[in-house]
Amino acid sequence: MGLKCHDLLRLASPLALEGADASPWVAASLAETPWVVVRRGGEAGGRVAVGVRGATRAERFAAIVRAEDVVEAVTPADLAGRAPPRPHPAFDALASLRPALEATGASWGPAGAAGFELAASRATLTTSSDLDLVLRVTRRPERRTLDRLAAEADRAPLRVDVLLELAEGAVSLDEYLGGSVDVLLRTREGPRLVARDELAPLC
Repeated sequence: MGLKCHDLLRLASPLALEGADASPWVAASLAETPWVVVRRGGEAGGRVAVGVRGATRAERFAAIVRAEDVVEAVTPADLAGRAPPRPHPAFDALASLRPALEATGASWGPAGAAGFELAASRATLTTSSDLDLVLRVTRRPERRTLDRLAAEADRAPLRVDVLLELAEGAVSLDEYLGGSVDVLLRTREGPRLVARDELAPLC
């Protein structure tokens, strides 16, 4: 299916989780909204590593589903053009950041609570929610476009976290543009510190 981390999946059944010794909230959440998010483990052998989102930040559950139990898949880029289901500062920030995001030339879109709400049509954002954005980088953006994006994000009415998805893994935009020698890279095998020079050059 070519699924990637942050893609959102609608399941054929709330019982589609494999071998999951889940808390009662997991079944209740999936019965109400049968959507899950692809984890960094991704897809292999017809199985997909996913996460279930509950009503609170503490309610997160890692599980596996069969690819054949997925009836719909949407990417962050698919969600970028969807109309917000209700007013929220995260959606206002998403609209204001659109020109800077498009200027990067990368595939981009919302993730986290904003992405989930746009995909599942369930009120997920709260008054304390951040806006999570994903840029899937397949070619080298100019450094000035990334600087512009970071500056625009800093002016947003809420915290904006931008994640650059590279071939090697993912790194936060703020950290990548920072002055440290090492950056935290999120990979399929888990997070690790790497020298900035080891990453595909972006500037």
